[in-house]
Amino acid sequence: MRSRWRPSPAEERWLEVESRLGAAVPRAIVAERAGGWRSTGLLARTALFLLGLIAAALILGVLGFRDETTLLVAGVIAALAAEWLAVAKRLHASGVEEGLCVGGALMIGVWLTTVIAPRSGFAGGTLETLVLIVAVGAAGLRLLNPLVTSGAVIAFVYWVGATPVARALEPAIGSGVATVVVGCTLAMLALVLGTRAYRRPSHDRMLDWLVATLPVAAYARPATWNVYEAAQIPGAGGTVRLAAAALLLVLAVAMLVVGLRRRRHAPLLGFMGCVACLAMELRLATALATETWLILYGLAALVAGWALDRYLREPRNGITSAAVTHREGPLDLLQTAGAAVLAQRTAPELPRSEPPVTPGGGRSGGGGASGSY
Repeated sequence: MRSRWRPSPAEERWLEVESRLGAAVPRAIVAERAGGWRSTGLLARTALFLLGLIAAALILGVLGFRDETTLLVAGVIAALAAEWLAVAKRLHASGVEEGLCVGGALMIGVWLTTVIAPRSGFAGGTLETLVLIVAVGAAGLRLLNPLVTSGAVIAFVYWVGATPVARALEPAIGSGVATVVVGCTLAMLALVLGTRAYRRPSHDRMLDWLVATLPVAAYARPATWNVYEAAQIPGAGGTVRLAAAALLLVLAVAMLVVGLRRRRHAPLLGFMGCVACLAMELRLATALATETWLILYGLAALVAGWALDRYLREPRNGITSAAVTHREGPLDLLQTAGAAVLAQRTAPELPRSEPPVTPGGGRSGGGGASGSY
């Protein structure tokens, strides 16, 4: 089903095929199957995104900041400009419309904060900060942008860790454990939701980004420079935070199992992040010198990598560590098959035509019932 506001799932899959295979697929075929929607590469998209943010700020500058209503007017203009680029110019994931949309959402969110509490600030855990996070998250969902949505979710995790309730629980459960609990819970939720088959590649990408980044981001929130300085002193970190260590361990095992079964990179990247955070957490409870635990962890990583490489020399469940030296033949066939899976059935199937002559050779009555021999 086509929509004027965003590409349909089939059209988005064809855009994904073009981004992965590049010039291997003729541009005319992609343009026809993608419904005229256009996107750009990573570098151009990044530059145009920054340009869109600057354009949104310039709109506010041109209007002149007279009162809070100017924020609303500038935000609406930026958001409407982004929608016009998407609808009229058929731009999707091209950068400039994304920057305008995010900038407009931020200005509208700031205006809402002035309505809610005119004299309040944006300290951690306040309602005004949550309004800005929701505004950015809504823009990310509208744009199907994994970077914006992941940033909004990570900001929400930090916001929860700065609320008065989380700070009141810290003496009982440990400093920063509330942030780790929320981040690991959301990462586990994204991991479970990723088991479903989604029609849009952007939905899979948004969940993958959350799985790969949330554990490290949630653990890094309470890990201030004081914690890293304490890690340099043997035994200065105190006892290990059992709740944080248990959550990281459970999440690491789940991500490893899911990543191996589904053969996806994001759960495996999340697993490595959980292992790194767990290693830092265990370091805070040891009395070893800094050089000693660095050497021990490095040796453990080398041995684990060597053993895994030797184990995967033979393909195991479709996973192997052997390098693919030939880029032709079966590999090209696999790429073509992947493109077909992404595109699926994007074009309507033509009706099947019946044969004009039925068995038996008849011309008038069919089945041999004719007057000629």
